[in-house]
Amino acid sequence: MTHRLLIYIILLFYPIFAQGIWYSGNLKGIDDITMELNVKGIDDSVWEKRVSSFIMLRFLENDIRIVKDQMPKLVIDVNIVDSRVERVSSFLVIFSLYNYSISEPNYYQSMADTLITKRLMTSKVFSHELMGQTSSQNLYRDVEKSINRLISIYLDQWFRDNPLKQF
Repeated sequence: MTHRLLIYIILLFYPIFAQGIWYSGNLKGIDDITMELNVKGIDDSVWEKRVSSFIMLRFLENDIRIVKDQMPKLVIDVNIVDSRVERVSSFLVIFSLYNYSISEPNYYQSMADTLITKRLMTSKVFSHELMGQTSSQNLYRDVEKSINRLISIYLDQWFRDNPLKQF
């Protein structure tokens, strides 16, 4: 009976132990990023520009510069289903940071040859998403709150990977 209880407890808490931050250490040394904001589901260019400016200001206040046509690239996808008929509207906000990477065998081969390899891949080095539901009246406000929350998560991880940037 005690073994069975122990197994049930382990299986109950197994998902908690299995969760981990897979992108830990991936943001080290990233000070300049290119940003791309993709909004789907609404056609409000004024709101898109306001959100884009807000995101840029949040990064600039932490000395992360937004540059053009350079890697790493932060892609922010905002998907909105605004239902004026139903009481509930939905949204999904995804933050993904892409950067160049190289496979381990190619890395060791290039070190042995002392040549710089041209076999770079684009890899996702950070990703976080937030899904929510709200009323149509609060949709923009709640999407902005979610974007702000994801920026805070990104900056928290960035400061963990770059601890000297705090001073």
